[in-house]
Amino acid sequence: MAYQMRLHGGRNTLSEPLLVHEEKTSQLAEEPSFLSKLVFSWVNPLLAKGYKKPLVLEDIPSLESIDQAEVAHEKFTKAWDSLRMEQTLNNANMVLKTLAKVYFQEIVLSGVCVFLRTIAVVASPLLLYAFVNYTNREIKDLHQGCLLIGCLIVVKVTESLSHRHFFFTARRTGMRMRSALMVKVYEKQLKLSNLGKKRHSAGEVVNYIAVDAYRMVEFPMWFHVCWSSFIQLCLAIGVLFSIVGLGVLPGLVPLIICALLNLPYAKAIKKCQLEFMVAQDKRLRSTSEILNNMKVIKLQSWEEKFKQIVESCREVEFRWLSEVQFKKVYATILYWMSPTLVSSVILFGCVFLGSAPLDSATIFTILATLRTMSEPVRFLPEAISALIQVNVSFDRINSFLVDDELNDDLVKRDQEMEKSDSSIRIKDGNFAWDPESPVATLRDVNLEVKCGQKVAVCGSVGSGKSSVLYAILGEISKTSGNDCVMTCLESKTVILVTHQVEFLSSVDNILVMQDGQVTQSGSYEDLLMAGTAFEQLVNAHKDAITSLDTSPSEDKRELHNTDNKSWLNKKNSDAKILTKGLGVQLTEEEEKETGNVGWKTFLDYVVISEGLWFLSLFVITNVGFLALQAAASYWLAFGIQVPEITTVMLICVYTLFSTTSIVFVYLRSLFATLMGLKASKSFFQKFTDSVFAAPMVFFDSTPVGRILTRVSSDLSVIDFDIPFSVVFAISAGIELLATIGIMASVTWQVLIVAIFAIVASKYVQGYYQPTARELMRINGTTKAPVMNYASETSLGVATIRAFKMQDRFFKEYLKLVDRDASTSIFSNATLEWLILRTEAFSNLTLITAGFLLVYTPKGSVSPVERIKQFMHIPPEKPAIVENNRPPSSWPSKGKIQFEDLKLRYRPNTPLVLKGITCTFKEGTRVGIVGRTGSGKTTLITALFRLVEPDSGRILIDGLNICPIGLKDLRMKLSVIPQEPTLFRGSIRTNMDPLGLHSDDEIWKALEKCQLKNIISRLPNLLDSSVSDEGENWSAGQRQLFCLGRVLLRRNKILVLDEATASIDSATDVILQRIIREEFSSCTVITVAHRVPTVIDSDKVMVLSFGEMVEYDEPSKLMETDSFFSKLVAEYWTSCRKNSGQKLDDFQ
Repeated sequence: MAYQMRLHGGRNTLSEPLLVHEEKTSQLAEEPSFLSKLVFSWVNPLLAKGYKKPLVLEDIPSLESIDQAEVAHEKFTKAWDSLRMEQTLNNANMVLKTLAKVYFQEIVLSGVCVFLRTIAVVASPLLLYAFVNYTNREIKDLHQGCLLIGCLIVVKVTESLSHRHFFFTARRTGMRMRSALMVKVYEKQLKLSNLGKKRHSAGEVVNYIAVDAYRMVEFPMWFHVCWSSFIQLCLAIGVLFSIVGLGVLPGLVPLIICALLNLPYAKAIKKCQLEFMVAQDKRLRSTSEILNNMKVIKLQSWEEKFKQIVESCREVEFRWLSEVQFKKVYATILYWMSPTLVSSVILFGCVFLGSAPLDSATIFTILATLRTMSEPVRFLPEAISALIQVNVSFDRINSFLVDDELNDDLVKRDQEMEKSDSSIRIKDGNFAWDPESPVATLRDVNLEVKCGQKVAVCGSVGSGKSSVLYAILGEISKTSGNDCVMTCLESKTVILVTHQVEFLSSVDNILVMQDGQVTQSGSYEDLLMAGTAFEQLVNAHKDAITSLDTSPSEDKRELHNTDNKSWLNKKNSDAKILTKGLGVQLTEEEEKETGNVGWKTFLDYVVISEGLWFLSLFVITNVGFLALQAAASYWLAFGIQVPEITTVMLICVYTLFSTTSIVFVYLRSLFATLMGLKASKSFFQKFTDSVFAAPMVFFDSTPVGRILTRVSSDLSVIDFDIPFSVVFAISAGIELLATIGIMASVTWQVLIVAIFAIVASKYVQGYYQPTARELMRINGTTKAPVMNYASETSLGVATIRAFKMQDRFFKEYLKLVDRDASTSIFSNATLEWLILRTEAFSNLTLITAGFLLVYTPKGSVSPVERIKQFMHIPPEKPAIVENNRPPSSWPSKGKIQFEDLKLRYRPNTPLVLKGITCTFKEGTRVGIVGRTGSGKTTLITALFRLVEPDSGRILIDGLNICPIGLKDLRMKLSVIPQEPTLFRGSIRTNMDPLGLHSDDEIWKALEKCQLKNIISRLPNLLDSSVSDEGENWSAGQRQLFCLGRVLLRRNKILVLDEATASIDSATDVILQRIIREEFSSCTVITVAHRVPTVIDSDKVMVLSFGEMVEYDEPSKLMETDSFFSKLVAEYWTSCRKNSGQKLDDFQ
């Protein structure tokens, strides 16, 4: 494997994007008028378009500049930098303070709206009191009556408009906060140091964006709900005081007690929420790592083991989720008990203090006032819980944003150096991946590279070659020495890190690394004369290529080169004809439902969760609660008219009814919580089972971010939001029916107006729903690219920084965030459009706006649709087929037969393997060679059945492998994959993930793969840590770990897929010897580009465009004008003659 770095001052063509996507979005025709903004009619064009046809992303208007992520980021960054300068020591709550500073005016504006609404709500009982007194008068003043009606209209209009604009303004502010934090987290990811990466994995960073930042949308709303609820309660108490006087004072006692009980409750909820988020981070970190390495997991048949890891993380997470949800159930008792006790105590206070007569006006004004207290009582627990969640998210994002960054001063582009001839200079440099580690990664590095020089860095595995490049790029922390100084002149400077010794004779200077130090430096000839480490590397390479035979003459070689080129040109033409016009897309577009699915999604939620029993109990207890509430009110209305019923008896029976209803409220919440937890467990389990059973083609065509979105934000909605959406929807529906029934029993004429209002509301909702439904679905598809982009950036951030492409990636991310935000803002605007009009109809008939809530959850359960899509992935073949299991001793020989094997990756794509027929005899070493795209790796894919053959058969020891279980097959095959993969954990868990071997066996395997000496010096030995993706081990060491795994398994068939690409020639020679000794009786299949790796094989297979063109002994193929001899000749030429030209190609 070769690494390179270029430094030059010319225009970098690599900075230009390969593909430029022209985004087409519609625009709002003109600036909406004040009246249009007031009643949300500015969304009418979008609603009209959505009513006529299903909306697509291009139909959604682009954001105003004030809503764009770039503006939000600039404002946040300016305020953040200002606060950081003020608070040099204490960085706590920086995110919250910054958001408050940036969005203070917007928060005040939405606060004014909610305050006006609160005043209007509290004024309603006073109007009721005035109406009752007015109707009780014998002589009625018409002007006074008209004034009351006018006041009622003003109050209702003010309440409706202020409430709707409060929600829209608060959510719009929250969306801007979300965009600012999403972009700030992404920007921080581009600057995060290696130490910061250890504390914040890629999965955690995605979680900060997908979960924590997304919570900001609701933050301003819940903030205002929280304080306005207390204001509403206090104002309601003031109204009660104006009606009943001192009788209200005893009612303050239970109110204050309930308020004080909130403090320990909030503290307990916060602790549970924090633990839940920590557990969720751990699960997402494991899930992200597993998804990125799913091919290796499937090759090794480790699916069950890694699925258990994810499930165990979810178990911890689910335990804390249950704690949170059950605490909310207990809080229900507290909050519903408050108005019940308060009302009873106030009524007793009126009687014993004689502060007000208990007539119909007083009693029903008290009840109406207490009803205004029921809303804050209902939403206050949710508000407190939401604010606690947001506070946890603030802390998490804050800890990320203030974490360690790369030091921009580590690499200086010195203007003075432009006058000199030096391009790179390091003096006495000591560098460490972990600054807290006592041992530096690179020690005492002295390096000066002249402009235009070609410098090679070589050394054995783990010597620190790649670390030198990262030190030059500024990716490693400097512990001591002078800074690394760079300048970019017109002459190109090339630094090449390589194991390929054949290039070294053409470079100007060579650095030889050993144990993190530059042990030798000089030209090729000087180092050969000096001997020691460099001479060992060169001699090892010579040993590797001594078996190459260059017997074909130049004329003969030229002749067969010409023939082969003409054949290859023909095949190239065939390939172009095959693929031209097919338009096969490797990554599939995200699927989304279209059209009206009615109640299907809600039914899916109930059916998948198997929660019908809990749903039924919830409905029954909810009916019981409403019946008892209605009975309590009816008892007061009835009892006050019966002289025989004493006042004490009246209040006691009322208190009994109300208190009993609290039991039903508790049971209602309990059953809803149990249904929600059952749904969370069921959705996660079925989703996980489906994904782990999916074939490899699913992971090849589905971005990891798309899957992570389902298991992060979508699952979070199912965990927390949907159960309560269902509760509110069903409760509102039942309450609506009860209200209409009670009103009709008193004045049946109201049914006429109610029917009109219901029909009108249904029409408005029917006009709204097609647009809202598609907006919610499109929003589900715009979120995944944001997460996927962040995830991919995290994996390739070092490359992005090396090419100075941060700005390009940052701008692209801004576009993705804006695209996601545009669907959110129009979803909110259309929702407010609907509610405003429904409330208008409802106010005409005194019907509550709860009718709307029956239909609203259809949008909120869209995560159910998205997760369900991945619960029905067509699975790969079963792991075990009970009636077709191979013998336990199979394969005893290791003979492999391919019979007319044909394979295509998807039904609509061309064949990749085109009728391979061949036999690998038992105990032979077979090399597979061919140019890129010839089908080498695909043949191995077919052997492991990562993709099922289109036709033909593969037999191992005479047994057809296609009908047997995949686990039975893959457990009997060993593989060292192309990409050396390690997982977060320990050395032991990486060597033996299934725990099948003893420590002694592991140590023996480590000794054979040249790792024992390194690991035995570590303090924790086999328990030494392995970080995410094995980043704390070099690429060569990771490859040696993979060799150690196969040494433990001892199967009769071993596959090496480009397995020695990351190790030097000396180590390669040792490994080839180990493989020959340890697998002497096994069938060894080697896929390689480096000819020395397969030159000593018993047979060589040459593939070209999916066809086998040669299969014979290497020596025989070398004696003829074969494709293999051509490959050998090219390699020999590159080693001996054209290495200088090869090096120039890197420029």
